[in-house]
Amino acid sequence: MSAAAKEFQASAATRSALDERLYILCGRLVKEVRITRVRWPQGKRWVALVIGLNGREVPLHDGGLHHQAAIILRDAFPHADWSRAQDYDVATGVLREHVVALPACLSGDKP
Repeated sequence: MSAAAKEFQASAATRSALDERLYILCGRLVKEVRITRVRWPQGKRWVALVIGLNGREVPLHDGGLHHQAAIILRDAFPHADWSRAQDYDVATGVLREHVVALPACLSGDKP
């Protein structure tokens, strides 16, 4: 059994500022941002997968925009464990550690 994911709640002012910064960066309203740290030949970087209101990935054609989106959230939540992947829900202002649920068929549970 896994421990519950840690969550951080942004204040109303922080949520508003994040909304605005993500809108400016992505050019549209954002539903969710999924952040992970990846290893590239140049070193480790945080990158973000940005999800629009339609539930689809927001194409950020400039590779640096993925990193900027991640840094915006990393700066807003300095106490989060950034060695782990994080998910930010724009509507609620909640940042939580990304947890991948094991499918029931692989955990021994019966469907």
